[in-house]
Amino acid sequence: MTLPGLDAVVLDMDGLLIDTEPVWRAAEAEVFAGLGVQLSERDLLESTGQPAEELIPLWRRRQPPGARDPALSDAEIADRIIDQVRAHVLADGKPMPGVAGAIALFARCGLRLAIASSSPRRLIDAVCARLGLTGIGVRCSATDEARGKPAPDVYLAAARALGVAPGRCLAIEDSPNGVLAAKAAGMRCVAVPDPLLAGDPRYGKADLVLGSLTLLDESALRALGALAG
Repeated sequence: MTLPGLDAVVLDMDGLLIDTEPVWRAAEAEVFAGLGVQLSERDLLESTGQPAEELIPLWRRRQPPGARDPALSDAEIADRIIDQVRAHVLADGKPMPGVAGAIALFARCGLRLAIASSSPRRLIDAVCARLGLTGIGVRCSATDEARGKPAPDVYLAAARALGVAPGRCLAIEDSPNGVLAAKAAGMRCVAVPDPLLAGDPRYGKADLVLGSLTLLDESALRALGALAG
């Protein structure tokens, strides 16, 4: 079965395939508290979907003189955060509702798959292994690009790796920053909002907003395929 207008689906990862957004926020808050920086809930929520590597130099400017571990590099701070999230994934990671059904739907529709995540490749690989998504061979990390989400770079990289024009790709995202990135890349976009961010007006940029991935079906894909890329 094929869908006119669509050749591929590009998936976000954190918060869409696996419930790691709260884990990221907790890890970032804990690591920065150890550096003497108290991150607010607003800090953590507004940055959802952005690479930690971009946030660390901004947040550590708040580090007071004499704080513990002042000599840690940005890369070492990132590693501490990522190690905590990866440990959680390997020990307790579970797929979000609807993931298995959506992957089966895409296969039935003959759609190629890629992941475009703000997480580093080693975490993407850990999630794919934990959730049994090893068949998704195209895995793109925003940490390999000049700019992270909400810039379109990682989505454009995924389209190139697939060999598919961005206008023939459907992106699926859970964060406002991710929606902006997908639309800036010229892709159609389904948003499955993070419940803590559901009121964010940036979700209105998506072509379709669903309360859960379980609600995505063939009729929705056909309607999205009919939209101009």
